[in-house]
Formats: sequence, structure tokens, C-alpha cells
Amino acid sequence: MGLLSFLNRKNEPEAGAAAPQARAPVPMAAGPVAAGGAAATATVEQLDYADADAMLCRDEIVDKRHRLCGYLFTAKAGGKRAAPSEREFFEALRAADLAAFAARRIAVIPITPEAVAAQQYAALATPNSMFLIDRRQTALPAAELAARMLALRQAGCKTALCGASMAAADAPLLAVCDAAFLHLSDSSLPQFQNLMRQLRAAYPAMQIAVDGVGTWDEQRMCLAWGCDYCLGEFLTTTDTVDQEAKIDQSRLTSIDLLNLLRTDAEVGELTEVAKQDPGLAFHVLRWANAPSTGHHSTITSLKEAIIVLGRTHLYRWLMVSMFRLGSTHERDEALLEVALARARFLEIVGEDIPQAQRDELFLVGLLSLFDILLKVPMAVIMEKMHLSDAIRDVLLKSGGPYGPYLMLKLLIERSQVGRAAEVALTLGIDPDTLGATSTDAFQWAQEALHHSMGE
Repeated sequence: MGLLSFLNRKNEPEAGAAAPQARAPVPMAAGPVAAGGAAATATVEQLDYADADAMLCRDEIVDKRHRLCGYLFTAKAGGKRAAPSEREFFEALRAADLAAFAARRIAVIPITPEAVAAQQYAALATPNSMFLIDRRQTALPAAELAARMLALRQAGCKTALCGASMAAADAPLLAVCDAAFLHLSDSSLPQFQNLMRQLRAAYPAMQIAVDGVGTWDEQRMCLAWGCDYCLGEFLTTTDTVDQEAKIDQSRLTSIDLLNLLRTDAEVGELTEVAKQDPGLAFHVLRWANAPSTGHHSTITSLKEAIIVLGRTHLYRWLMVSMFRLGSTHERDEALLEVALARARFLEIVGEDIPQAQRDELFLVGLLSLFDILLKVPMAVIMEKMHLSDAIRDVLLKSGGPYGPYLMLKLLIERSQVGRAAEVALTLGIDPDTLGATSTDAFQWAQEALHHSMGE
């Protein structure tokens, strides 16, 4: 099964299945809104957004090769609701099948020394599970804390430490640490650079992760100083060094084909455009011959391939393929992962609107990163693509009917749970479903990318 099959998936229940009920959030705490659409008539005054359920949040971890190699998992709640307990956090991770995710990717999980002693981590223990302890949040002696970190290692996990220093008291901890987590704002840049150099010199086998990286310039600076991983919003921001970049020919050809698909051009015209780029033509044939299409005989002509795929599915697949046509493959693949999760999230939260608009929400999610992907201003991209006014409004002005939907997803990505709940209410969405929707979209994107590797 490949990525195409996931892009083709519909949300309607299978024949004979019961109609889907209101989605329950990842279990952490009971929410104030009853299932069954109570939020559809609620207002911000009737339901305080700060009481929305806590949800799992995920921060991308990007390595030195610009690969999105894993995530830091945390739980965030609205302002008035107490943060979930650590036990509830671990229950939510198990419910989200984190162990399956960590079988392939790095999963960084904050943990207290008390939870280590109680072995709350046991169900999440994999070679890629990295449990993060904050040195500043515990009064345990270094020797005792080091012993608990060793217990994690003996269980087959990795250990990470934040808040550590080069003080002699922290040496026993760093000696059993697989990764040190630093935050870019914790000190001045000269002090930060000096600490990184000291850590690298004293513990050459230990990895260094830097959080709070907001721009690509900061990411390059951290890499130059010796860090292994960066976390922060830089991945989805425009790189200032790319302002003069132009769209390459393969992507221009894809855009031409996308435009023709939206104008109901004849199959012959679509075929002639696809022939202009051998790489694109190869991929169209490959998609048409994928097992997920259900076509049993080998397809060798572009015309037949376009007919088999169908216009809607070909359009979606072409959008995704734009992320895989560039020269910076690792970075573009990371952007695709974020874009797929965005697209799927927007499609799910739009379940009560007409299908045509849901399809456009999916496109908004993918297109929202095209300026970063193609390294050109969004206005230039919009000039080249035939899109509805609603899509153009949200991508150029953050306005129009789709603007609140994209804002909702961006707030969740930034772990602003309270504000996200407030936006959800204005859209008639139960805020307590946001956690489950975010997890569903994340898992869908992970599964799609995992299976696409075998295409």
C-alpha cells in the first residue's frame, strides 16, 4: 500500500458500519462540552475556552541533514484547567500508540525521576524512546538521579537531560546521558556557544539538541557550533537566503498540469503537458500501476494512466509530488510530513461542510507551505496556479472562509491550546475533539509516509 491509497481514502463509514459519533479526545480529562454537537451552538461566553481538554502536542526534531527524525511530545491544557498529571500524560501516549511510532522514529518524552522509579515508562520503552529529565525540577542528588537514568538505559531506552551545566555536580549525569537539551534563550549567545563547545569537548559521544530555534539562520548557527538536532518554528518559516530563488522546471510543469486539471481540460491535453517532463511522466505511470488503484494489468500509456487515476486523485497526488521534485530532498520531505498532517487535520475538522469545500481545505493544508517549499513568495505561486478565491484569500491574506480553519491548525502546532479552542468554538467545533483530531491527522500522515517508502 502506498501514499496514493491514503490520499484516495474517504471518510465515509464502510458499508454496514454505524455512522461515526462525535470523536472523543485522547483521554486525559473530562471536557465541559457534551458529545453530539453541543459546541455547534456554543459561544465563547457560554463555554470558557480555557477549560478545553488538554491535548498531546508535538514539536518537530530536525537533524543535521534537515530530516524530520522525530518529535518531542508534551501535554498542554487551557489556562484555567490544571495540567494533566504525569500518569494521564503517559496514558495518553499509550492511547496514541506512541510505541508504534517510536519503533521507527525518535520520540522524546519528558519524565520525572519519580515516574522512572514507578516504571511508568515501561509500556513506551523502545530503542527510539528518549526520556527527558529536567535537572532543574528535581532535588535528587546527582548519584541517585544518575541511577534512575541508568535504569532507563537498562530498559532499552535513551536518556536526555535539560537544565544541565558543566558544573562538577552534573558530571555523573552527563556521563550517562545520550542527549543534552539546551534552549537558545537560556543564555547570551557567547555563553551558549561556550557551553556547546565545552559539552562537545567533554562528551563527544553525547548528542546535543537545541530548542527554541526560530529561523533558518539560527539553525545554521547552532549546526556550526556543533548541535545534532534543532527544535523550533524554523522548519515552517521562509529562509531569507532563498528570496531570489525561482521555481524549477519540473515543478512548473506540475503546476501547468494542476491548472489544466482545475479547468476540466481534455485528457489529450493533460497527456501532452505530462510528456514535457520525463520525470513527471514516469511518476504518473508509477502511480497508475500502484496496487492501491485496483488496476490489474500493466499501464504503459500516459493517457490511460490519467484516466485510471481520475482527476481528483491525480490532482492531490501532483500536489504531494511537488514536495519530492526538488534538490533538497530531506528538507522537502520534512515539509511534506507537516503539510500532510495539516491537510488531513483541516479535512477532518471540515466534516460537516460540503465535500468540495473539504477537498479545498485539504489543498489549503498542502499549499500553506508551498512558499517555503518553492522558496518564492506565496503571491508569485498564486499568480501561476488556478485556484478559488477562498484558497487565495487564506494563503495570501489569512482571510476568507478557510482562514479560521488554517489558524486553528497553526495554533495547535504552536501548542496554544486555549486560543485554538476559542477558534474552534467560532467554527462550531467541539474543542474537546481537537486532541483526537490532531492525533488522527498525525497518525494518518505518519502511516502515509511510511507506506510511501515502498512505492
